[in-house]
Amino acid sequence: MNQISSLRICLSILFLFIINGCKEEPVVNVESFDGFNISFDNKGEGQTTIILIHGWANNRTIWDAQTTHFSEKYHVIAADLPGFGKSGNNRKMWTMESYGKDIAAIIEKLELSKVVLAGFSLGAPVAIETAIKAREQVVGVVLVDNLQDVEMKFAPPMIQYMDSMMMDMVNKPTMEKLVQGGFFKHNIDSSYHRVLKLWKDVPQIGWSESLIELLKWQNEQSVNSIKSVEAPIIAINSDMQPTKVDVFRKYAPTFKAKIVKDVGHVIMWDNEKEFNRLLEESIQEFIQN
Repeated sequence: MNQISSLRICLSILFLFIINGCKEEPVVNVESFDGFNISFDNKGEGQTTIILIHGWANNRTIWDAQTTHFSEKYHVIAADLPGFGKSGNNRKMWTMESYGKDIAAIIEKLELSKVVLAGFSLGAPVAIETAIKAREQVVGVVLVDNLQDVEMKFAPPMIQYMDSMMMDMVNKPTMEKLVQGGFFKHNIDSSYHRVLKLWKDVPQIGWSESLIELLKWQNEQSVNSIKSVEAPIIAINSDMQPTKVDVFRKYAPTFKAKIVKDVGHVIMWDNEKEFNRLLEESIQEFIQN
């Protein structure tokens, strides 16, 4: 090999090294509307972005399997809401509207233009509030096992009872409480230990407040918020309780529900394959319309 050829090879290697070394790391933190840090996973590429929003008393790691799976085809963000995971936790407002502003801040910061929101449990109303605030960017909303009856109301004693019961569960967890509460039906031992890991040495700042705000949102805002969403809405629900599709369609006429049988509340843990299939199906419905 002559000197010129050797030099060309060396320069090519150096060029590739420089290019790879200059690639920007993906943004994984933004500042929310009230100055608190919002932390999230940011993986994959594609014109469509899926934002995964966790439920109460958990964090973005509940979506680990979906983040890995869908980032092979899409841009995927799994966010920690304030008070959970690695996001800030000393805010004063724990409302669903505030959480919606948090997710909207991610959309704005990353300049996203084609977004599918998937919200589990508490994340369902957060997805709805986000869709209102980022209506031009959101092309579809997936609600995961919540809002089966959007007209249900919780009396004040019931709100107090649910707050007490749920805080007792996170502070004194047992496998029996979680199974009887319908959180999961399969892989019980591994799911239980996964939950214990979520709750181990966690401050719980804002947990009671956000749970109460969730129930207040259901009572006072859910119907009007749903009517304000312009993007199509699809639910992926368990069969533990009936989904009142006709009631929901009074406020979102194109709403549809996809029911997964024989699973607990955390559908994506109990039947990952079927959940992923239905989420992919829903994403395709959104982006092809």
